[in-house]
Amino acid sequence: MLDIFRGLQKICLMKMALAFWPAIAMAQSKPDNEMFDPAEVITGIQISLSVCKEMEARQTAVWVTVEGKGYCLRYYAAGLNQEGENRVVAAWMPGDVMGGPKSVGHQKGLGVASMIAQSKSLSDRYGVPWIFIARPGSYGSAGKHYDIRHTPLEAKLMAAQIDALKARYHIGRWALGGHSGGGTLAAEFLARRDDLQCAVLSSAAAAYRERLKRRGFSKRLKTEVFFDPYDALDKIPEQPDRRIFVLADPRETNIPFSTQKLYFDGLKSRGHAAWMLALKKALAPKYHSLVDFGEAATGLCANGTETNAILQTLQAMPPQSNRVTN
Repeated sequence: MLDIFRGLQKICLMKMALAFWPAIAMAQSKPDNEMFDPAEVITGIQISLSVCKEMEARQTAVWVTVEGKGYCLRYYAAGLNQEGENRVVAAWMPGDVMGGPKSVGHQKGLGVASMIAQSKSLSDRYGVPWIFIARPGSYGSAGKHYDIRHTPLEAKLMAAQIDALKARYHIGRWALGGHSGGGTLAAEFLARRDDLQCAVLSSAAAAYRERLKRRGFSKRLKTEVFFDPYDALDKIPEQPDRRIFVLADPRETNIPFSTQKLYFDGLKSRGHAAWMLALKKALAPKYHSLVDFGEAATGLCANGTETNAILQTLQAMPPQSNRVTN
């Protein structure tokens, strides 16, 4: 309990410091009336360079070029220092928003304003800058989500987006968290980046090939083009001060717990500072979503809360809430 108290005390002190430091100009994405359209998610979202520049001016988009093609990728930020370095920024990558080629979830009734409000709430709660990074084809980002998700192209696009945000806001290090497919990306970036202070994997398919096998989808191994973070374990740089948290519900049916444990064991066997927390907190019937816990771990790790306090805080939290964003 003392560790938890110290962690909460640190958050309060950070908030007080921000409140009494008027010289810092805080950056935040600017809300507008744009709402996310599920029909566009199905057909694919297209955004021209000229329109993207308008979004960039409102700090809700960056333009990236990958494999010779330009994409307008969206983000929703709060609490950033606009006139200097942002030493550590917490960022969240959501899970898939499509369960099938015609099925869209997690975006109903949401738009730019609500996503900015969510980032501001999390930034205020944990006393750190916060960015929600929208994956291609979802939450307003360009692309066809169902076709791009889990592919090497998605990993390249998200890496380019993170680099663009880092340059724009002079970000030193990231506390990078993600749920499900977003957590798979966070695991992949462990092997690609040396600027991660934390990585939080919430119900992540970090052993993607093994997940397909154990779900009975072995035929997809011959046709599906994907990246598998498990294959890149040996490429993860040694960084003793980087903390990795793997959060999973043992009852999970979408991404079997055993596959998440397999990836965690791979981290530990290679000497990385990693912790796995089995939380029977997700909602039935799939026991898949641990988004509340992933966000909490990301924010707490970003503000420097001690590891034991993070683990105890997560264990003490109520069961996963029923939410629209993921």
